[in-house]
Amino acid sequence: MIFRAAVIGAQGVFATGFGLAYVASPAFCHRFVGYIEEEAVLTYTKIIKAIEEAEEGSELEHWKSHPAPKIAKGYWHLGENGTVLDVMKAVRADEAEHRDVNHAVSGVPDDTVNPLYDPRERLDSMLAKYVRDIMEREQQEKGDKKVAATSTSSL
Repeated sequence: MIFRAAVIGAQGVFATGFGLAYVASPAFCHRFVGYIEEEAVLTYTKIIKAIEEAEEGSELEHWKSHPAPKIAKGYWHLGENGTVLDVMKAVRADEAEHRDVNHAVSGVPDDTVNPLYDPRERLDSMLAKYVRDIMEREQQEKGDKKVAATSTSSL
């Protein structure tokens, strides 16, 4: 009970401190998280290497062919034959993406739109799709009216 309270208290202190640090310097916080993600990539690389080089018959070697949990297969799109080793590779790739994104965003000036996600581009593409859908629907309706008109006139 005391340990659980200490963990929750430490999380509260860290979240508050990190939140204040982010208000003071988002670039510093993104760079910090980028380095944490970099360490995660290195850790997963070591795990993958250990699994791939594990001695035959060892528990670690078993992970090469041991089926991944169903939830991991679905989340990481591993297919029916996904293994624990495949999960490790997928997680490493995800951590590498987080690392790259945080390092990239740490160098963006405060008054600039995020180069990795510009909401205006998304809005523009959504609007363009909406207009295309309306135009296609109108074309279909015109085509349906022409077909109906031709079929009634041929009677």
